[in-house]
Amino acid sequence: MSTSLAEILRSGTLLLDAGMGTAVRARGLGGRAPEWSLKRADIVKAVHREHVAAGAGLVLTNTFVGASPEEAAAALRLARESGAQFVGASLWVGLPGLAEQIRQLEGADCVWLESAVSDKQALRAVRIAVAATPLPVVITCAMRSASLQQLRDAGAAAAGYNCSPWPDDLKGADIAKPDSAGLDPEIWAGRVGPARLRGGCCGTDGRYLAALRATAR
Repeated sequence: MSTSLAEILRSGTLLLDAGMGTAVRARGLGGRAPEWSLKRADIVKAVHREHVAAGAGLVLTNTFVGASPEEAAAALRLARESGAQFVGASLWVGLPGLAEQIRQLEGADCVWLESAVSDKQALRAVRIAVAATPLPVVITCAMRSASLQQLRDAGAAAAGYNCSPWPDDLKGADIAKPDSAGLDPEIWAGRVGPARLRGGCCGTDGRYLAALRATAR
């Protein structure tokens, strides 16, 4: 576990990465995303490096939909080779065998659970993750309102929102990682709000991260 990352997740600030799946599809790839880390490692690494070049201090592994052991190892390696300071193990909260998926990615600096659609689903995922690993656990929700403090009380180091739907009020959120919503990067950056940990989800890329950096300045 990276102690410095644990401290950042609980009380610091950090620019996160942008969307992986949509960025890779825009480069012409299709099919099951984790296979790309094996078949087109150059493209996956290029997306990571674009995000790092735009200022991302943490990138997420290409494992959101679940990965085989070989795919997980490749995804971790590519994320590390991006030059990012930190790597988060990206996993959808509703994955079958979530604990095993987490254990395959323990080479990451934290577990990054994504896209919960209910408080019950989010809380279950956090409890599974906390029991499965000593790594810091992060969770983001794709819904209008989530019981974020309850998730922290269950062991999440940070909690917030990603993708869409998006809440009207981000009060209390540690994390904001919205999709592009078809917006110009500068307009989109104003939507992200004052969360401590900020990045992009589907449809975002390095231009959107650069816009976030500009708002921080």
